[in-house]
Parts: sequence; structure tokens; C-alpha cells
Amino acid sequence: MNAIRGWVDRFRRMLTGSSFVGHVMVVSGSVFVGQAISVLVGPINSRLYKPSDYGTLSLFGAMASIIGVVGTLQYEMAFGTIEDDSEAFHLLVLCMSLTGAWTILFTLLAVVAGAPLAHWISKDDPQFLRYIWFLPFSILTYCLFCVFNRWAMRKRAFPKASKAQVFTNVIASSCTVTLGFLHFGLPGLITGSVAASLYQVGTLSTLAIPEFRAQGRHFSLAKLKAVALRYYRYPLYTTWSVLLNSLSAYVPVLLLTKGFGNACTGQFSLSQRLLFLPTMLISGAITPVFYSRAKQAQLEGKLTSLTLRLINGISGINAFFPVFLALFGESLFVLVFGAQWRRAGQYSAALAPWVFFSFLVYPLEALPLILEKQRTSFLFQIVQFALRAGSIMVGIAFKNDLLAMWLFGSTSALYMLFYFIWLFKLVDGPVGKVLSKLGKDLALSLACFGVCRLILWWSHGNLILTGCILVPVLIYFSIRGVRQILLAKRQAIEAVEPAPEPQS
Repeated sequence: MNAIRGWVDRFRRMLTGSSFVGHVMVVSGSVFVGQAISVLVGPINSRLYKPSDYGTLSLFGAMASIIGVVGTLQYEMAFGTIEDDSEAFHLLVLCMSLTGAWTILFTLLAVVAGAPLAHWISKDDPQFLRYIWFLPFSILTYCLFCVFNRWAMRKRAFPKASKAQVFTNVIASSCTVTLGFLHFGLPGLITGSVAASLYQVGTLSTLAIPEFRAQGRHFSLAKLKAVALRYYRYPLYTTWSVLLNSLSAYVPVLLLTKGFGNACTGQFSLSQRLLFLPTMLISGAITPVFYSRAKQAQLEGKLTSLTLRLINGISGINAFFPVFLALFGESLFVLVFGAQWRRAGQYSAALAPWVFFSFLVYPLEALPLILEKQRTSFLFQIVQFALRAGSIMVGIAFKNDLLAMWLFGSTSALYMLFYFIWLFKLVDGPVGKVLSKLGKDLALSLACFGVCRLILWWSHGNLILTGCILVPVLIYFSIRGVRQILLAKRQAIEAVEPAPEPQS
């Protein structure tokens, strides 16, 4: 009994303390719960809303993310590197001031030139003009979320940020399902997004309120100006790099809408969301904690060790899921989401290589900032944008959306591969060893799922026979993935936390 109580107390301290494992467990738990809610609600919403509704909502999100990147000039990225609380407070005020000015500017733009702006963005979607007022609000909430989320990382308030993320998904899902059953259509999706954004920003903002009470009386315009000048590299280099990265991420949404319509954009958005599910679960849980610890690890000479252990732990986890969707995606999408989403399943095969390599890049995206390699990273973003925009435009020229997806997926995969090699070499990582492990996991996944696909073809679509082979394979890879995630956590902990002293 005492042993059990001791383990319970240790687990409680792990979750409430400041240890790396506690942070990862809190964040990963919230990410898992949030994504689980979205997955459970997905098959319901996919039957309540049309692909064109999702396409319009994705277009709003893309525009808000692209424009919002410039809203704070990326000053919030410096929160993790500032030790002085007064300096951090003045930077927080600067970010919020820039956000307010940027939102006012685009509100005026929506009032004065809303119609031509909506026609230029989406000429075949009258709903976009009807809800153009939603764009300034989306920009405001996006900027504020970026600011307060980075502030939460600075304060290492992972439990509160994680709780906000879970309830954000609950609110969004509840609103969209309820309004969907009431046949609200696109306004139902927009209402769910608005309610979730307000809750998330409102919750995270409470972490900054004590700072205004403590530091507000020491505020000065001179120090505000000094802070803005001291961290000039962020607006000068990081802003444009992140803007290009955002453009590269959302260029399919913008170009697909212009070239093939909102229904195509909706199909792409659902396919992308499902493909990146493991990446969001694993990388999304590790990245915030890695970012908060990376600067400290660099000062202690442990950054290389932290990065190597992290990559060695997570490499190969994501191999089986893209391969599975590439071979069975079309049937899976029709079964889970309905026949109107068949095209999304076809897109998944084309996008799978991109997802495979993206999984390794996302946890390391903070390295150029930490190691002050923003200029080189900016050049990479230029190449990425050109490749992605060019691939989609070729598909539009040939009036073939599948061609656009295949070109987009393959060029993005090549880019992510070379970008990962550069990032890994920044910390003197053994690239060959990691790529060899990736190759083995990919070959294993292709062999196992390839056999299942051959059985499905040979049996003329016999789902029972195929399922008898496919289900054990899925269970095996799922267990294998969980074991690797636990290994990644343990190795990351050993890299940044001192080993326990031996007991006498």
C-alpha cells in the first residue's frame, strides 16, 4: 500500500511540478483529448456540413493566419529569451499595441473595400462577402492567441494552457454539432470558431493580468522604444520568414479556391487535418516544451543532446499512418465521413509523403531562432513557397486537381527532407543514422500495408478477409508507436534533467 501511495504522489508531483516529463505529459494529454474530441465529432460534422462550407471556413482561417503573422511583427517570439520581467512586460505591451493597430487597419479595409477584397479572394463564393466582417475579428484573435500562448510558454503555465486547449475543442465541437443539426450551415461553423477563439484568448489572457498589476506602474515609453529596438531582428528577419512559412502553408487553400472552388478546398482541408493527426498529437505535444527548454539547454551546453535524443525517439513513429492512408485513404474517408468526401481520400495518397517528412521538422522549427540562423531559414521559406505555389499553379493550368495534389505533396516532401537535414546539422546530428532508421520504418510499413492492399485486390474487395490481416497490423504499429513515444519522452528528460543521485 505504501509503495502504491508513493507512486501516486510521485505522479502527482510530476504533473504539478516543473519537470520536463510533467510538462510533456500535461501538454500531450491535452493535445490527445482535444484531437480525440475533433475525431469523434468529425464524422458527424462531415454529414451536417458541405465541403464548400469547410472550404469557406478554411479560407477565412488562411487569410487570418497570413495577415495575422505581421500583426505583432513576431516580437512575441522573444519572450522565451528574455530574463528581465520588466523588459518582458514592455514587450508584451508592444505586441498588444501592434495587434490593436493592425486590427483597426483591416477593419477599415473591410468597411471601405470589403466587396472587391472578397471578389478577389473568392470570386465564386458569395458567402465570403456576406461574412467578410469575420476577417478582422479572426485577425485579432489570431494575434492575441500568438502573444498569450508565447507568454504562457514563458511562464511555463502548461496546465492552464492545456486546459484551455481542451475546452476550446469542446466549445467548438458543441457549437458546430448543435447548429449543424439546426441546419445553420456555414454560420454554424463560423459561430463555433468564434466561440472557441474567444474562450481560448480569454483564458490565456488571465496569465498576463498579474504582470500588468506588478509592472504597470513602471511602464515608460522610453523603455518600450528601447525594447522594440533591441529585438529588431524579429520584425526584420523573423516576420518575413514566418510570413513566407504561413503563405507556404496556406497557399493551397488560396490557390485551390481560385482554381477549383471552395468544395475542392474543403476536401483538401479535411484530408490535411486527418493526415496531420499523429503529427499534431506527438509533435504538437513535444514542441512547446522543447521550445521552452531549448534556450536553457543551449546555455547549459545540452541543446545538442536534447535535440538528438528527441529525434532519435520520435523518428519512425509517423511512418505507418501516411502509408496506411495512402493505400486505404479513399475507402476510409467514404466509410467514416460519407461518400461526398471521397476526393479527400484520394488527396491523402498524394499528400502522404509530405506528412511523413513534416513530422521530423516541426519539433525543430525553433532552432533557427535559438541559434540565430534566421537569414538562412528565410531563404528556405522562399524556396518552399515557390515550390508549393508552382505545383498548385501547374495543376490549375492543366485543370486537374489531383495533379496539383501530387505535385504539391512530392515537392513539399523533398523540401521538408532537405530542411530537416539542414536543421539537424545545426546541432551536429548524425543525419545518415536517422534517415536510415526512417527508411527501415517506411519499408516495413509499405511491406505490411502493401500485403493488405494486395489481399484486398486479390479477393475482389473482400473486407472481412482484408480486415483479418489489416487489424492486427494496425494494432502492432499502434503499440510500436506508443513505445517509441515513451522512449522519446524518457530520452528528452535525461537530456535536460540531472540524473538522480544514487541512494546510499
